[in-house]
Amino acid sequence: ILGEGHTWIEWNKEGTKLRYNDPERLMHELQALGFKAQDAASLSKNFNDYGFKRLSDARKSRYDPWRSNWTIFSHQQFLRLDQDGANSIQRRRARRPRSHVKKASPMSDDSIW
Repeated sequence: ILGEGHTWIEWNKEGTKLRYNDPERLMHELQALGFKAQDAASLSKNFNDYGFKRLSDARKSRYDPWRSNWTIFSHQQFLRLDQDGANSIQRRRARRPRSHVKKASPMSDDSIW
């Protein structure tokens, strides 16, 4: 999906982060490949289950008609030019529940992209 020249999903210049601004379309594309995500929240949970870090979050601006808000993820093994690294990513085991501690709001998209 990332190598097909789409405007709604892309790599950063260094090839170390991916971003998308249409979670419904990404979910649809992944379902066609056999993934079982049912909605945008499920998609985000799946990224987390495989160890991806969310760097920016467009969920708060869900009703963005211009698709100008991006969700950005990274994973140390998910790199543009490293297919073997991507193939080695495995689902993490379930951990003990954490106490609910509110985190500080993320940085702006521009500062992390």
